Amino acid sequence: MRPVLIIWLIIALVFDAAAQLPRSTEGQFQYYGEIITDNTANAIERAKSFFNQPFLIHWDTVARSEQPANLVVSGKGYINVKAKLRGLATPSYVPVGLQMSIEIKEGHYRYIINHFEVIDKEGRPQYPLEDKPESVKSLVYYQLLQNTHKRVSFVIGWLKKYMKGEE
Repeated sequence: MRPVLIIWLIIALVFDAAAQLPRSTEGQFQYYGEIITDNTANAIERAKSFFNQPFLIHWDTVARSEQPANLVVSGKGYINVKAKLRGLATPSYVPVGLQMSIEIKEGHYRYIINHFEVIDKEGRPQYPLEDKPESVKSLVYYQLLQNTHKRVSFVIGWLKKYMKGEE
C-alpha cells in the first residue's frame, strides 16, 4: 500500500496536476449551475436570506437588484481555507476572496461563484488563485486549490438544500 501512495504523490508533484476547480472560457476558476424551482416567490426570499449566513462565507458586501419575478443577489466576501503555508508547519486558515451571485428568473435560479483570490489577514489581495506565484511552493498551492474546491463544493451543496428548504 505504501509504494502505491508514494507513486501517486510523485505523479501529482511531477505532472502539475491541477485541482478540480472548473474554469470559465476566459480561464478563470468559476462554479456555475442552473436549478429549476417550483416556487419562484419562495426562491426569491431564500436567495435574499442566503447572504445573511456568515458561517458559510464571510460577506464584505451584498447587493440586490429586484424586479417582479426576477432577482439578482450578489456578494463579495471570503472563505477560510485550511492549508499548510510552510512545509512542516501545522495547517492554518488562508482567506480566499470570491464573488457570488444568485439570479432568479422564470422558474429557475442560477448561481455563479468566481473571482477567487488569496488575501492576507488585513484583507488585501495577494494573488488570483488561477496564477501560482513563484514564491509559493507547488505542494502548498495545490493543497490550497484542493481545499478551496472542497469548501466551495460544500457551500454549493448547502445553497441547493437551502433553496429547497431542506437545511
